[in-house]
Amino acid sequence: MNALEQLLQDDLNHLIDRIAAATREGVVADGLARRADLVPQLHDAEARLSRVRLALLGGYAAWREALEACGDLWALADLTDEPAELAPGQRRAA
Repeated sequence: MNALEQLLQDDLNHLIDRIAAATREGVVADGLARRADLVPQLHDAEARLSRVRLALLGGYAAWREALEACGDLWALADLTDEPAELAPGQRRAA
């Protein structure tokens, strides 16, 4: 699990804890039957959570790929046919 996945899981765990603390036992079984108007809204909210999570993870994967590509390009830029003469311990400026 990467850092973003862990953060999202922690947020979801916090939400579940908050829901558990704020609702009485049996609310799913009988509470929603009395508030059927909330069922579609709950389904929409949960579906949105899933979509946004997937979008964030997809964006993070793209971010990681972009970081890798940038690092690879800088590594290629550092390759030369003949290394410049540098004093021991001296580094070239970018």
